[in-house]
Amino acid sequence: MINPDEKLKLWLDDQIVVQVSDTDSRKVLVYHQGSRPNTDLPDEFIEVLFNGNVRSRTKPIGFLEGNLAVTIYCKANADGTAKFNRVKSIETQLASLVSGKVTGGFFYELNLDSVIVPLQINTTIGYSTKTLNVTWHTVDLTLQKNITN
Repeated sequence: MINPDEKLKLWLDDQIVVQVSDTDSRKVLVYHQGSRPNTDLPDEFIEVLFNGNVRSRTKPIGFLEGNLAVTIYCKANADGTAKFNRVKSIETQLASLVSGKVTGGFFYELNLDSVIVPLQINTTIGYSTKTLNVTWHTVDLTLQKNITN
């Protein structure tokens, strides 16, 4: 099964934290393709979706590659403005966790110079959103074991 969205979600789970006050912080939830609920969403979350087609890197089909859209959602301030520092904190953590990493049989690369959609406020849902492009490709699992050992 080709599931780089699920594997990236599993990798990011419990690793991104936001400071919500001087004394409180919380983990940012991550949803993969088709798993985000429509109600009871947290103030901050990340959604990982396929962005385009899965392509074969070899003939015959063996190694595959594609793109994921990784969207940061952050509840807007009461006056409708974005929580810039909070979004930047999430983005910075994403970059360190994703860029150049191998996990679950996939290699991921986050390119912060290739933002799909810059930070904007979606007034219909009350969240600011920023969508980043993550490229991925499959890796040989025996090679992966050699890299991580």
